[in-house]
Amino acid sequence: MRYYEEELETLIKAGAKVVEVASFEWERVHGFINYVAEDLNVDWYSWSSVSGLKVWEGNGFKIINPDCVTLPAVLDYYLKNENDMLLVLEDFHPYSETNNPVNIRYIREMMRAQNYQGNYKKAIILSSPNKFVPEELSKELPVIEVELPDRSTIEVIANSVVVEYTEYCMESEITPKLLESALGLTVMEARLAFAKAIITNRKLTEDEIPLIISEKEQIIKKSGLLEYFHPKEYLTNIGGLENLKDWIHKRGNAYSDEAKEFGLNTPRGVLLLGVPGCGKSLTAKAIANEWKFPLLRFDLGKVFGGIVGESERNIRYALDVAKTISPCVLWIDEIEKGLSGTQSSGRTDGGTSARVFGTFLTWMQEKKEPVFVVATANDISALPPELLRKGRFDEIFFVDLPSARERENIFNIHLKNKNRDAKELKLDMQKLVKASEGFSGAEIEEVVNEALFNAYANGQKDLEMKNLLDCIAATSPLSRTMAETIANLRKWAEQRARLASTDAPEDVKDLGAEVPRLQQEYKNPFITKKKDV
Repeated sequence: MRYYEEELETLIKAGAKVVEVASFEWERVHGFINYVAEDLNVDWYSWSSVSGLKVWEGNGFKIINPDCVTLPAVLDYYLKNENDMLLVLEDFHPYSETNNPVNIRYIREMMRAQNYQGNYKKAIILSSPNKFVPEELSKELPVIEVELPDRSTIEVIANSVVVEYTEYCMESEITPKLLESALGLTVMEARLAFAKAIITNRKLTEDEIPLIISEKEQIIKKSGLLEYFHPKEYLTNIGGLENLKDWIHKRGNAYSDEAKEFGLNTPRGVLLLGVPGCGKSLTAKAIANEWKFPLLRFDLGKVFGGIVGESERNIRYALDVAKTISPCVLWIDEIEKGLSGTQSSGRTDGGTSARVFGTFLTWMQEKKEPVFVVATANDISALPPELLRKGRFDEIFFVDLPSARERENIFNIHLKNKNRDAKELKLDMQKLVKASEGFSGAEIEEVVNEALFNAYANGQKDLEMKNLLDCIAATSPLSRTMAETIANLRKWAEQRARLASTDAPEDVKDLGAEVPRLQQEYKNPFITKKKDV
């Protein structure tokens, strides 16, 4: 289906005199325009401030006016030319900046002048990498935003690269898996990745998938918004959290055709709230590995830019990449930090944060593609209430401090990761569990690591019980320094979230009593008792 060609042609036939097409992929844009021009039986022209005015002649451009390099000159040529034509103004976005009102006025005058001509085979296409509509044109200028290429488009590129590099390519087999490995790239990026694979390995088959994925990782990372992960963690690497694990297992098979025929909805995602260091981020990695999905880490904080409209473009790009790569897991770590300031956005940043948040919420609500969102949060108070309502996420889980049983499990997992066995070392697990009351999973991991360092430094043959107990005694866990915060988290989660663990949480109230108060609380020089005055 030629969606973009049909959309552009429909707009022109409907009387749109100027249309913006937003895409980095100038080759695809030219392809759309050529298709429409042939269908309308008109010539199409391309203009840039460098090469002037050119006309397409079937197999290439012919320069017809190299001196026509200013916007007023090309618009004057267009208005005086009575022939049917499509005019593409390449990389138009710098001419539409708010500090350039003359050019914006030129476009408005031209749109209004054409409205009286009644010619439905004559239009201007504003081509730019990103959507840029100035406020003055927002009610008059239709916009077509071209999404990243789908599998069929990638297949066209792969076949064209094989033909182009015939002398290097000794073998080629374009399979669905090979095409899937390039999803999320632009046409130019996919072309380069395929070409590099051919030059490197003299072939283009599924054997080249790791090379193409490596290239894709670098390209995605270059954006600064997304990071491509190859997780090696499994759910068995996580101690406890049985309720959460069971929920994840049930949804792992929901992406099959049989599941859809049975009537299952595509899983949307899960929000993991709770104490830092208790396995939320580890769970995101484990989900992707268990389901064999690509894992994209999305840093919401990097979305925001200083240029007008940049933040909105960034959020659309990141979500577009996730949609194109799907099925995938989109991991948003500490989502509350990226959404901070949403409530006061109208007063602090001109509404940018609110618009970015609105775009994200709409995408979460309306997305049809199998993008499973795993969002983690430590500070519940910083989350906008709109994010927590049903329909955004499939479920909200509260991840608490591990219970005694779970702490024993976590100790065993980290000892096993270091090729150690508690029984062989004759460790008293009950004593370790009791001593580590109130410790998070991350703190237990650090205890094991530090104990191994100490054992090695002491010249011991292996890890001993004393090493672990000494490290536990030297650690001040979050349950001690954040007792009040954890209590508030638990109180909030009682009626609003499912517990990730099957075990009842342990009381940390007594531990919190050991926290010393800051000296400034007692010796504020501006607070004095009456008897001291």
